Amino acid sequence: MDDLHFSEAFAQYLVDTNVIGAEDALRALDEQRRRTQPIGRLALQHGLLSMKQVFAILAEQPETGLRFGEQAIFMGFLERESMERLLEEQRRLRPGLGEILAEMGLVRKGVLQKCRREFVHGMEAALV
Repeated sequence: MDDLHFSEAFAQYLVDTNVIGAEDALRALDEQRRRTQPIGRLALQHGLLSMKQVFAILAEQPETGLRFGEQAIFMGFLERESMERLLEEQRRLRPGLGEILAEMGLVRKGVLQKCRREFVHGMEAALV
């Protein structure tokens, strides 16, 4: 499960256990997405793509429906290995949902830690 799907599942768990309301969960998830660096911006910062290439990728995406990185690979602008490194950096820089919920004053950190442990334990039990 990738980080965004984990965040969405954890948000749903917090709603289901009445820790936060659905609107608060959506606001926090929106804030997490807003604060996530786009792959194109990271590629520009690392000198892997030019602005012209970024615009070319963005222009093609509506036609193909591919995600930015897949479109960049398809167009020959990025190698898959470079894309994987960019995705790893994006994940590393993305603020955690718990961090955002705490910043928003919706849940105390101690409660979040307890809920996260319970959530992860439940996920692990479901996989066995």
